[in-house]
Amino acid sequence: MNVGGARNCITELEVTSRFLNYKIILRCRTEMSIQKLDLKTDLARIIKRYFQDLEGLSPTLNYYDQVKNINSPNELCLKYLNLTTRLVDPKPREVLKSDLFYCPKRFRTVLENLENKIKNGEDLTPYLSSRVGWVDDEGGRKDRHRDRLLIAWGIHHIHLGEKKGSNGFIERTGPLLFVRFTEEKAYFLIIRRHGRRTKKNGQKSKRYHYPWNRQFFIDILHNNWSDSIRDNEVGLEYEAPSDEEIKQWMRGYINVPPKTKNGTAYFGPGSGFTLSGDSIDNVRTCHHIFRCLESTEGYLRDNATEFVKLSDQMGAQVGGSLEFRMDLFELIGSRVRFEILEKNSQVWVDYEEGKPLRLRIKPKNNL
Repeated sequence: MNVGGARNCITELEVTSRFLNYKIILRCRTEMSIQKLDLKTDLARIIKRYFQDLEGLSPTLNYYDQVKNINSPNELCLKYLNLTTRLVDPKPREVLKSDLFYCPKRFRTVLENLENKIKNGEDLTPYLSSRVGWVDDEGGRKDRHRDRLLIAWGIHHIHLGEKKGSNGFIERTGPLLFVRFTEEKAYFLIIRRHGRRTKKNGQKSKRYHYPWNRQFFIDILHNNWSDSIRDNEVGLEYEAPSDEEIKQWMRGYINVPPKTKNGTAYFGPGSGFTLSGDSIDNVRTCHHIFRCLESTEGYLRDNATEFVKLSDQMGAQVGGSLEFRMDLFELIGSRVRFEILEKNSQVWVDYEEGKPLRLRIKPKNNL
């Protein structure tokens, strides 16, 4: 097989008799050169494409324009995970209600529809905060792209309107459904008002309802489904913080374990904040992704010649140097999976965490 690459020649001395007759042997081997292999840059390109795909959730979403000028893979990774954490993965879930759960009569039809959507695994984006339309706060209100309650305690809030507006979101409501989603269950905690109540005369009340720091959410989880947050329980002895203190700590991205009325302390059950305000889990996930990319990139560089040999055995011809490009990336739970195409040979490298690398030839009709 004719391949490109650098020729690395080694001179060896070979003795042929006891009278020290000798000859010079020149042995050469071909080492493949890699012209292109930059998986982190490829990841940045793919994430921008995924942002475009997510715009299909609602007609007014415009994620790509917010990230098109960002080239940092780390920044894009965090923004993408922060967004997808705020969205609810559409998969069938069992709905459970707390012993304090009560739905006002005017919202019961909406709630029934919501329950059916959750049980059937339908998309809930129209019911979420319209702030899911933001992936950063540059030039706007601070933290408009973050949900502190979700980051700290893993609790979503859902609007209970009936009509969908031109922006693709259900009409906003003062009372909200607070719910914690896991892979298989949706825990309905309580319906609670936020903001100022609108009076019958159309005026806003003076009282401002701020539920985002209320430790009774943790009480509800503890009293109804303590097994679901047992891993978050911490055996610390300290004076229980007030809700107002929790509010101030959250604003400063400081993690303070809330306490239930019986004195049980929990870290979370969200992942908590980093100093940047991002989710600890999302920062860890990005670091893990980059480690997987770096190890795979290093392996391909160290084994380029072996790649050519295996490609030749598969019937693929490598002309010139190698050019790798990652075309697919996904997270399967917490496991990383991606596919890399070598342009010249049309050989795919499939990576799935916990499994050996697999090579396959790209089908001719796969453009």
